[in-house]
Amino acid sequence: MAVKTVVGRLGAVPELQAAGQKHVAKFSVAETKRKFDRDRNEWVDEFTIWHDVEAWTAPEQIAQLAKGTWVIVEGEERDASYQSRDTGQTVRRMVIRARTVGTVIRDAPQQRQQPGAGWASASTQGTDEVF
Repeated sequence: MAVKTVVGRLGAVPELQAAGQKHVAKFSVAETKRKFDRDRNEWVDEFTIWHDVEAWTAPEQIAQLAKGTWVIVEGEERDASYQSRDTGQTVRRMVIRARTVGTVIRDAPQQRQQPGAGWASASTQGTDEVF
């Protein structure tokens, strides 16, 4: 089994399914490959790879993530091929069985520490709210 790490956006809200006494979250992640174009001095999208993922750890929490959320998934890539009922042909399919799923923080508001206090975001500065 190959270990794989994928960083991308959720293609839809994760689907929560019952599997015996447990639950599993099933979702897809879009990973867009990019390259830097020196002529235009900007990043350019090349192509997108879709990854099917199933997560058995904390599926209820994962199912609360919104479509488009940046996530990082680490897990084993497994063969989930099956025989088509219609054609009888084998349909090749790979699935990542996630060991770890986390959200990616990009373009977050800048934070600064206030003297004598914990960390506060720009929106909570001047209030007693600290996280």
